[in-house]
Amino acid sequence: MLHKLLAPLIALLSLSQYVLSFPLTVRLDNGAPLRNIVYVQTFTDSRGNWFNLTDLVTQKSGITHVILASLHLDSPTEIHLNDNDIESSYWDPLWPMVSSLQAAGVKVMLMMGGAAQGSYARLQNDFDTYYPIILQILRHHNLDGFDMDVEENVSESILLRLAQQLDADMGTNFILTAAPVALSMSNSGNLDNVSWPALDKVAISSTRPNGKLFNWYNTQFYDGWGSAASTGSYDTVIKAGWDPRRIVLGVLTAASAGSSWQPTSVLASTIASLKAKYPNFGGVFGWEYGLAGQSDGQTPVQWVQSIGRYLAA
Repeated sequence: MLHKLLAPLIALLSLSQYVLSFPLTVRLDNGAPLRNIVYVQTFTDSRGNWFNLTDLVTQKSGITHVILASLHLDSPTEIHLNDNDIESSYWDPLWPMVSSLQAAGVKVMLMMGGAAQGSYARLQNDFDTYYPIILQILRHHNLDGFDMDVEENVSESILLRLAQQLDADMGTNFILTAAPVALSMSNSGNLDNVSWPALDKVAISSTRPNGKLFNWYNTQFYDGWGSAASTGSYDTVIKAGWDPRRIVLGVLTAASAGSSWQPTSVLASTIASLKAKYPNFGGVFGWEYGLAGQSDGQTPVQWVQSIGRYLAA
């Protein structure tokens, strides 16, 4: 146990030398294309050993953003990151790794929502109680952004209010994203009742990139809502009027992560085609890190490295 707790601290100390040689290309602004994003929901291996997220930097994976998943508002006194209270000692190994990633120019964000429903409904019913809790978490852990994975029926107005309040309190450099399914971007199907095209039209800002509150959308092209096997699903989203800069191609990192998984050999072709077709292609995200590479015979870091190579090619 002591070794597991010390490992992130050792990584943080050793990173200071590495940062000097770390590629400056990871220091992207909020609107930069070719993002290489990974969600982290599984933080330990099958034996309970923590994944050292600083490997993403020291092994030069090309990572640009790490999104911690996922925050659950279970009650005013029960705020969980996955299955553990977000302020419990269980997470002590995580926060030094977050600082290490940020020191190397990687943006670290927090996602709320996902398949476990209820957080957005509670926020909608009692914004004045739950919003200050979200804000305190983001500030306390010095996080760079907030990602909304809405998979329950809530009003568009509460999502707009949340984005506006975070913009006001965290500033225009704070990253705001959402994670809708691909079909929802043309109002062709959804995991919620939100019209993302309609919400995006009113979620505006005079000081943010592209004049929008949401910097970009981590769009899910899997589980029947789209496919990364070719450019077809992505093309449909762009034809619906979206700027490619703001649409990130979301893929599964392993067959066990969901349905419509694609091997890295297929992703290489799709990414190359999207880069050729759309000069401001928004990049790729993988769901999720703990499973990454299992179906490709790779470690999680190697899987992210593969995506980084395809994006840089």
